[in-house]
Parts: sequence; C-alpha cells; structure tokens
Amino acid sequence: MKKNILILIAFCSFFLFHTQTVFSQQNREATIPIKGRIIADDSGKPLEYASVTINNTNISTVTNQDGYFSLRIPSSAKNYRLKAQYLGYENINIPVITLIDKDDNVLRMSPGSIRLSEIEVVSGDGTQLVKEALRSVSQNYENNPNMMVAFYRESIKKGSNYISLVEAVLDVYKESYKSFRNDQARIYIGRKATDINVKDTIFLKFQGGISDALMLDIAKHPGVVFGDEIDADYYNFNIDGIITIDDKPHYAISFFPYEGLTEILFRGKIFLDVKSLAFKRMEFNMNVENRKDASSIFIKRKPSSMRISAESAAYVVDYVEKDGKWYYNYSSMEVKFKVRWKRRFFGLFASNYTLFSEMAVTDRYEEPVQKFPRKERIRSSDVIAEKVEHFQDPDFWGDYTVIEPDKEISNAIKRLSDKLKRRD
Repeated sequence: MKKNILILIAFCSFFLFHTQTVFSQQNREATIPIKGRIIADDSGKPLEYASVTINNTNISTVTNQDGYFSLRIPSSAKNYRLKAQYLGYENINIPVITLIDKDDNVLRMSPGSIRLSEIEVVSGDGTQLVKEALRSVSQNYENNPNMMVAFYRESIKKGSNYISLVEAVLDVYKESYKSFRNDQARIYIGRKATDINVKDTIFLKFQGGISDALMLDIAKHPGVVFGDEIDADYYNFNIDGIITIDDKPHYAISFFPYEGLTEILFRGKIFLDVKSLAFKRMEFNMNVENRKDASSIFIKRKPSSMRISAESAAYVVDYVEKDGKWYYNYSSMEVKFKVRWKRRFFGLFASNYTLFSEMAVTDRYEEPVQKFPRKERIRSSDVIAEKVEHFQDPDFWGDYTVIEPDKEISNAIKRLSDKLKRRD
C-alpha cells in the first residue's frame, strides 16, 4: 500500500533558518475594517474556524478559537455581502455595509435543516457509499484538462519560531480525472524569508511541497490514502450522520484502520455530497504516534547519530462545486516531529519541528489549456525554497511586501487578489 508522498530532507550542517520580523506597508487603496463574532444560535457557543468570505471577491478569513474574525476590505466592496459558512450550520449572508464602524457585531448561525424525506437515511457501515463515491469520480469531476492559478505557502518551525517561510504564485495544468498522469505546476513568482543561526547544527530542507499538495487531491489520487484497492481490508468506514455544508446535506463518514494491522495507515473523516456522492472535503491523520518506523516516511537523509520521531501528520483537502462539476480547491499538510542526538546529553534534550504547507486555488479557466515545457515544471524532488531565489520581484508583491507567518493564507490572497488571475 502506498504509505505517503510527503518527504523531508534532514542533514547535518552549521546553519538553521530563523524568522525575520518585518512590518507590512498600508494598502494603496483605501480599506475598511470589518470585525465580528460568530456564535451558534442553538448553544450560544463561539464557532471556531468558521469561513468568512466577501462575495464577488477573493477576500476571506476564518474565525479564531473564540469565534472572532477581522478583515479589511477595499472601499469598493462596501456594497457587497459577507458570507459565513460552518460545518453543520446554515450559511448566512449579511450586507457588508451593516457591519461597518461597529466593534460588537455578533452573527448567529442556525443548525442546518435537512429534509429527511428527500434523503435516504442510512447509518452504520459506510463502505459502499465510499466505493460508490470513487466510482462516480468521472461523473462528478472534470474529464477535460483545465488551468488553475494557485497561491502556495510552506513553512518550517522550530518550537514556536519560524525558521523558513516560502510563498509562491503558481500556474497549474490540471489533468483530467480520467487520466492517470499527474498534474503539472510551475512557479510564476515566489519569494522566501530565512535567516541563519550559526549556533545550531541542523539544516532542514522541505522537499516536494507543491507536488505533494496536488497529490492530496484524493478524488484523483485515492491510492494515497486508501491503497490501490478500496476492497483491501484496511479500513472501517462508519456513517456518523448527515450535516449541512454550504446549505447542502453531506454524509459525514469516519474511517480508521482495522484492529491488529501493523502498517502505518490513516484515520479521519470524509464528507460526501448526498445528491452526487462527490467528495466535498477530507480531514485525516496518519497514525504515526509512538511508531519508531514512522520517521522513515518523511526523512530522506539524516546523520546516523540523529534520532527522529514523528509526532503527528495531519492533512486536509477541500473541493468546490460549479455547474454540476466539482473542483480541487484547497489542501494542507502539517507534520510534527522531534529530533534528538543519540550521544548528546544522553539524548535528554530534543527539538520540536513543524512542517506546514497549503495551496489555495484562486482562479480556474478552460482556455487556453497547455502543458508546460519540461524545464519549467516543478518536480517532486524540488526544494521550493531553493526554486524561488530567482523570482524576487518587489513590483509584483507591491504593498504586500513581507511574509507574515501567523496570518491565514486567505489574507495573502486578499492582498494579491488582482495579481492571482490567469495569464494573458
């Protein structure tokens, strides 16, 4: 079974990247601050990580753990509407102008109402639903190649400090869902922020992040998680119920390995559109905890005296529907691991590292569609932090002149919305 395609190179050196602290300039266009809090109408509890979007724009954010959100919009968008989404709740749409100049906006979301008479009520084993979803991929997803523009970000953290940050705008040739060929990507423009700390002796390289983000398209590459055959005795699939996502009913199906299996596998949750059985979203983790053999999945090369243990590996992929077809829209991965030196202070002191990457599609088009020259394509062996060195262009980044590691990817997309469009 294919275990995983995410690889990290770790090897001995005298350098370690560290975060630079810088401040962004103000936007050229006048902006308006919008603040608020989203709570559940039934329980009164704050809804964390609810999606907040300004319609007709790429401006979006998510709420924090207390349900609060804050974003800035161009003055030209004050007559648009704000849309909030949360799993299991009905969408809300509110005129932006009603939220301006108010610091105490409270938005209430009601639990999604599902008319069960229109849905086949099922429970228990979800294996057949997942199998049917996989068989329906060619009907639910695009059978013709298309082009995408995407924003990509990756980072490496040591403890709570960022030691490497990379951002890039990509052109992506998206293969047909009937094709076994992998998608192609090339860097349109990119940049990085790193610093060197000579006191450290570990130098990390994050390999294949862009290629891996595209491979997380589980509808196209189900073998990454489920192996070559869904019939293989790897997973239990259990229907947890039906929830509302984007005002539509979805099956929530949890999956986990059968007991007694010794392989490193996955566990997580699948959200299937009830009507089409299209994959709307997957959230899953690799069961690497307390597994001495797990680090070999991620580490390509390391010193013999270094001991590495994988602490966690989490993944997300999300899709959007348009005109009856579903499209890859977002993916992310986060891997945490611990590094110890075998003979240094008896191995008592360890460093914690976190690798994170995410890709968000900002534009999609069907004409013209063309593959990239081989020399321009990103390969799975590429270290993206090294590929962006020759793509520095302050004029492109404009007022978004720095990398802000603690900001949501949606903030970067918002600031570059006019640049994240198809190529002329």
